[in-house]
Amino acid sequence: MHARTGMEKETQILDRALELLEAQGPGGLTTRAVCEAAGIKAPTLYHYFGDKDGLERAVVQRGLTDFMRRKQQATSSVDPLEQLREGWDIALEFALKRPALYALFAQHARAHPALIADAYALMYSRVQRLVDMGRFRGPVDTTARAVWAASQGALSLVHSGASRKEIETLNDLLFDAIVGKLLLSS
Repeated sequence: MHARTGMEKETQILDRALELLEAQGPGGLTTRAVCEAAGIKAPTLYHYFGDKDGLERAVVQRGLTDFMRRKQQATSSVDPLEQLREGWDIALEFALKRPALYALFAQHARAHPALIADAYALMYSRVQRLVDMGRFRGPVDTTARAVWAASQGALSLVHSGASRKEIETLNDLLFDAIVGKLLLSS
């Protein structure tokens, strides 16, 4: 019973931290604010997360788990190009709906590139299938990096001050441009 109570407490703390993050941005995610929001004392927070960095890592990990669950769900198509587009759009929608979490995730991904390994591997597998099918030009490593770089360019627009409509328009332009360059003529 005690372990369950501990997991519930940890979940409660993370829930409050995510609420604070989305309401106030990464700057509002302080240990003091999280403790106040969760109704706990600092030693409790430190018990579960070690320090502020540990709390941030836990928040990022939870967000990443939710994000990857969505990306790995069965897609509406068996076409790897449509799956690639769907994954691309899921990433942008995540960043647009949860900009503060995305900003924190991006900050942590720069410091810990392993955070993006699963997302990159999923995209890479779709590009691999397109190359294997003769639809995308290879080599696969270069092609996958090009797709990743273009998608990251689209994601970078979220914190640029551009409107959602402008971001979505540029997102479509970037996807179409990279795919147009990579597609082999029939």
